[in-house]
Amino acid sequence: MNHQSSHPQPASPEESRRVAEAARETSWNKPGFLRELFLGRLRMDLLFPFPEPKGIDRPEFQAFYTQLEALLREVDADEIDRKGKIPRDVIRKLAALGAFGMKIERKYGGLGLTQSEYNQVMKLLGSRDGNITALLSAHQSIGVPQPLALFGSDAQKEKYLPRIAKGAVSAFALTEPEVGSDPAKLAATVSESEDGEAFILNGEKLWCTNGTIA
Repeated sequence: MNHQSSHPQPASPEESRRVAEAARETSWNKPGFLRELFLGRLRMDLLFPFPEPKGIDRPEFQAFYTQLEALLREVDADEIDRKGKIPRDVIRKLAALGAFGMKIERKYGGLGLTQSEYNQVMKLLGSRDGNITALLSAHQSIGVPQPLALFGSDAQKEKYLPRIAKGAVSAFALTEPEVGSDPAKLAATVSESEDGEAFILNGEKLWCTNGTIA
C-alpha cells in the first residue's frame, strides 16, 4: 500500500451538500415518532406499548456479561488514565472473552449479540472505564465489523470476521485538517494502481481511533 504526500483539496460546500442529500433515506418501512412529530402529528401509538429488550435474559449472554463484569472489577481505570494506555493483558483477556466479536455472527466466531444485549454491555463498560468503552465501541461500530457485516462480500466476511472476533483490533480514520464529523467533506482519496497490485492513498488524517493498537 502506497501513500502520496500531496494534499488533495477538501470538498466544496456544494459538493458536500450533494453527498449529504444523496445519502438521505427516501423510503421507510413504517413511520417514526420524531418524523411524524416534525410533520405536526403526535403519534403516541408509535411509543406505546414500549418494546421490551430482546435476548438479555439468554443464558449465553448472561454468562458473558458476568465474566466481563468480573474482569472489569480487576481493571484500574485511574491507572489507565495516568499512563494513557490499556494494559496488553487486559486486551488479551477481553479477546479471550469474545468482547471483540460481540456483534459478529456466531458462524464467524463472534458472540452474535442482539442490539439490546450490546447496549447492556456498553452501559456496563461506560460505568467502569471510558477507555475500554471507546476501544470496544469504536471497534464494533465505526471499525471494520459493522460495515463488513452490512456491505462486505461473503469472501471478505470469511477472511476477516473470524480474525476480528478473536481480537484483531480494527481502527477508524475520519478526522482531517479541515474535516471533523462531516464525512461529506473528506478530501483523502484511495485509488487502485495501474498495475492493480496496490492501492494509492492520498491525503492526511489528524488521528485514527484505535490506531495505536490496531
